[in-house]
Amino acid sequence: MTTLREPSIEDAGAVWQLVQDSRVLDVNSRYAYVATLRHFGSTCVVATRDDELLGFVTAYRIPDRPHVLFVWQVAVAPDSRGQGLAGRMLRWLVGRFSCQGVRWIETTVTPSNTASRALFQRVAVELDAACSIVSGFGPSLLGDGHEPEELFRIGPFHPIRSEA
Repeated sequence: MTTLREPSIEDAGAVWQLVQDSRVLDVNSRYAYVATLRHFGSTCVVATRDDELLGFVTAYRIPDRPHVLFVWQVAVAPDSRGQGLAGRMLRWLVGRFSCQGVRWIETTVTPSNTASRALFQRVAVELDAACSIVSGFGPSLLGDGHEPEELFRIGPFHPIRSEA
């Protein structure tokens, strides 16, 4: 059975490995994941089965716009893809007490990341919310070797109750 829960800093190594194995997401230092899970763990989620990490979402509330949850990274292990786990994690997350008052999700996605694009468009439908896509971060900010990131804005949506 798959369990969704708030991550701990002990999950950081497995999160880092899953990002590295994805071959799509930007790999940050292990320290970045330790710090993220320590400081923003209440707005993140991991999916596990028998102590194996199946997926995760790292996110945080934007300080000057606390009604917005910015999703930094989403990853699902290859054997767990295609089962709706990423969407389930996102819905669980916005239903948590730590996300009370959140009415918008924002994230950036590269044009070539078709799986993430489909995920966030599907989540918008599931939340009965609009999904707008606008220019986000370009090569002048990210460097010439990085694809541009488009900003996805999902909302407004009504509060939901999480599964936990």
